[in-house]
Amino acid sequence: MLEENYDIQYENDSISNYLVLRLKRCRELIDYQVQMLLNNKIQGLLGFHVNYVGNQINCFYDITSKCTLVNIMNRKRYNRNEFLITMLMIAKSIIGIKNYLLNDNNIVLDENNIYVDPETMNLFFVYLPFENNTNDIKTFLLNIIIKLAKFQEEDCDNYIQKILENIKSEMFNLIRLKELLENLLGQDIKRNIPNTSPVITEKKTAEKSKPQIKRGEIKIPNLPSKESSGTNVDIKSKASLKVFNKISLTPIVLQPVVLVILIFVLSSKFVRMSENPKTTAIILALILIGIDILAIRILSEKKTESSEDYKPLKYITEKMREDDKKVQEMHNNKENCSGGETVILTQNRPHDTPYMQEREGEDIIKVDKNSILVGRMGSFVDHIIDNNAVGKVHAEILHEDDSYFIMDCSSRNGTYLNDDRIKPNTKVKVNNNDVIRFANKEFTFIIPF
Repeated sequence: MLEENYDIQYENDSISNYLVLRLKRCRELIDYQVQMLLNNKIQGLLGFHVNYVGNQINCFYDITSKCTLVNIMNRKRYNRNEFLITMLMIAKSIIGIKNYLLNDNNIVLDENNIYVDPETMNLFFVYLPFENNTNDIKTFLLNIIIKLAKFQEEDCDNYIQKILENIKSEMFNLIRLKELLENLLGQDIKRNIPNTSPVITEKKTAEKSKPQIKRGEIKIPNLPSKESSGTNVDIKSKASLKVFNKISLTPIVLQPVVLVILIFVLSSKFVRMSENPKTTAIILALILIGIDILAIRILSEKKTESSEDYKPLKYITEKMREDDKKVQEMHNNKENCSGGETVILTQNRPHDTPYMQEREGEDIIKVDKNSILVGRMGSFVDHIIDNNAVGKVHAEILHEDDSYFIMDCSSRNGTYLNDDRIKPNTKVKVNNNDVIRFANKEFTFIIPF
């Protein structure tokens, strides 16, 4: 662990916050690695500088506007791609340092000392330019997956199992892990999900049963389905289609009847005795056909109206049942209230839990959880302070063992308790009526009695 060989402290100046490591015992500094860190902005590593106080070596790492990885993972639920990208960044950062002649054993693999930009989710590691450092990459990666990461519930392939098998393999190395992660990110996960959709199943079955088109034949294209066209199907069109299917048998039943009537009329004495039998027969046939078409249309309209009127009718019925139920409940309540003891109403106070009241405004921060993050970044913090001077993730309010603490999250403009700037990532106890300032926004901490 880092604490075994270094004293860990936090410092700040007017514009930056630093993680400061001081050696507990004498160790040899690797000069060329120090120069690499000082003269290059290396992707995935925290900005570094060093100073000497007598024989004491102090290593400074710039952690301004960054959160610890453990803090991020305690609050975030990863989906498939987010987690794969995070793991890929870890692998690439460790592999990439070798291009600068650095040693991957000198990277600190401790989630409490790995930092994250909460906006971009880029990771930054502490690099120790000293001899005789060791770390265990496999144990670190397994700890990230098994103990720290929280995953969203989603349908996806067994990507976690594939990563675990790769890490546990005796042939494990970071390059193979990087390749696996890149392949998983490039895959269409739908190909790996068992097919449970009846629509897709029917489509595939239809594709398999398609007859082969022989040479010289003309292929008649199918109408585009909802899945293939990507267009939305109007609900009313679907309803009309269902009604049409229901009445499609009506003409089949109606036509024989019309035909029998037509034969009967044409063979009647009325036609034979007319002056022009053929003209009379044609006129009567047209009249019957018109009646036939009109009958089909009337039936269709009635079917459509009944299907469309079904939902309002159902709604009215359910509404009447709900009203009857409410009347019955009111009757029961009246009976129950006729006797027994008087119920004493409890008055809810406006603030039953500690809160922070803005001194020159109306903003209130309720401290109703063990951890409350404040800042500008609405997608991550618990309470948004809409002020550009306030950091994206500015500070954390903690409730531990009946006491309250404030901790600055490496914000650029700092957090102040009663006008004293507190050090980053350091818990400071807060008492009733203390004044807390986030950059230039002041609040009074109030504990109700």
